Formats: sequence, structure tokens, C-alpha cells
Amino acid sequence: MNPRLASRMWLTGAVLLTLLAMMVLPSCKRMLDITEPLSSRSVVERNSGQSSTALEAQIESDRDDEGLEPSDAAAKITGPTVIAQSGAYRVTRDFSVKSGDGIVIRASHVWLSLGGHTLMGPGNKSGRAIVIDHTDHVLVSRGTVQTFGVGVALLGASRSAVKSVKVVGGDEFADPPSVPPQIGVLIVDSHDNRISRNRLKDVNLGIFVRGGGSYENKIRRNSVSAGQHGLLGICYNPAMDEGPAGPSKDEVSENVLDRVGKGIQASTGSHDNEFESNTIKYFVVAWEDRNGTNQFRRNRTAQLTP
Repeated sequence: MNPRLASRMWLTGAVLLTLLAMMVLPSCKRMLDITEPLSSRSVVERNSGQSSTALEAQIESDRDDEGLEPSDAAAKITGPTVIAQSGAYRVTRDFSVKSGDGIVIRASHVWLSLGGHTLMGPGNKSGRAIVIDHTDHVLVSRGTVQTFGVGVALLGASRSAVKSVKVVGGDEFADPPSVPPQIGVLIVDSHDNRISRNRLKDVNLGIFVRGGGSYENKIRRNSVSAGQHGLLGICYNPAMDEGPAGPSKDEVSENVLDRVGKGIQASTGSHDNEFESNTIKYFVVAWEDRNGTNQFRRNRTAQLTP
């Protein structure tokens, strides 16, 4: 073969290979983008149409957003449910729970709207209406839970929020530990959460924060209105079987506690929490600080007559 012709053929082949590589490489990149495992934040955007940025903004917001709802793409809930995938969910009708829990959330980046509906519990201080179970970035909002043992429970949860939820108890007798109390909101070993603008009625214990793993929560503008058997408005205690360590560095402000035996109680191991600008209407004592490092400032108190 002519050497000059062979050289030209080789150059032509090299150019074609280079052009082919340039065409193929972008396609491989797109394939990598598609097959790459999706983060939970991406799943929120793809499954619900609700961006994770918007969800986080709602969790952090301190505004009255009672009328706000997730997108129309939210998955519908009509009965007891375990949420195991990130996304937006909306309760679309009232429903009853005969035993156990109502809705358990075991995925991060979840927006659960109760849609203004009511979850009815089994009574007798049993069951839990809503459980945020060892997850983060969860928002629960807008609805009523009634006659459960616990209204809303945050267990090992972080950077989540419970807003504009009404918890109605049965005003039943309680004498802990032999006769356990009915609890509005229970927080155990959970941090950086926001509990705001919730209404807790006819429960024995309004907001119960437990464990050394609970810290830097913000509990603001909630109301606790007890019936005949209101024991405590807000209680800070160790978690069960975890030693004496209690919650720390929480901000508890602008709450209204009405018709409770004790307004606020902080255990020996609960430290450096701030209780400020709360309104406390009590029968026995407005607050009790067994540690001495918790700060009580500008709280308004009034003792009631039985």
C-alpha cells in the first residue's frame, strides 16, 4: 500500500474515533446520573413535587402557617399507616385506630399533613397517634388526634417539627407510675426540633421531654388546658433505663399552661434549659427546678383554687 495513503487512512480513523468518543461520553455521564442512588432529599422532590428546601423552610419557620398544605401530589392516607419512604402525605378522611399506633414515620424528609381531619384512638390511655421514629426533617401539621395514650411522640428524632396539631385526651385519672398518664407530646432523646402552636386539652401531662439525648429543642406558643386530672404542664425528666441525665439547652417560651397541678418541673439531671414568658395557671406550684441551672424568666403565674 502506498505509505502516503496509509497515513491518510490512519489519520481519518483517529479523527472518527475521537468524534465517536465525544458523542458517547455525555451519554455515559447521563447514565451515571440516572443510575446513581438518589438521596432522600431527591426522593422528596421526585415523589411529592414538594422540594426539600420548601420542607426545611416550613420546619424552621416560626410563622403561623396553619393553612399551609403540601403539594397536590401528596400521597393519601385513609387509615393506620407506616410511612417508610420520603415524600409528602395527607390524611384525607377521619379514621379510628382500634389498637396500637395511628401513623408511624420511619423515613426522613417527610411532610405529613393531617388535612384538618381527626384520628380517633382506642381510649383507656392506650396507643400513640403519631410517632416520628428515629428520623430527621419531618413536619407534622394541621389536624386533631383524640383519646390516645400519647398524642405525638418524637423518639430519637431531629430537625423536625410538630405544628398546629390538636391533641384531645379523655381527662382520665392518672397516678404515675402505677397508673400512667395520658401525654400530649412526648419527646425522647431528640434534638433540634420545633414544637409550636399545638393545642393540648384534657391530658394528664402536656409536654414530656426525656433523656440526655434531648437538647436544643424549641417549644413555643403551645397551649395545655387540663381538665379535672391535669398533673403537669411541661415536664423534663431522664429517659427510662438511661440513668439520671435529662434534657438540656431547650428554649421553652410563650406557652400557656392552664389548670395544671404543677406548671413546669425539671429533674436533677435536666440542665441549662430556658423557660421564658410562659403563662402558668396552677394549683400546687408554678415551677420546680431540681437542678438549679435552668433559667426561669418573665413567666406570668396565677394560683388557682380547686
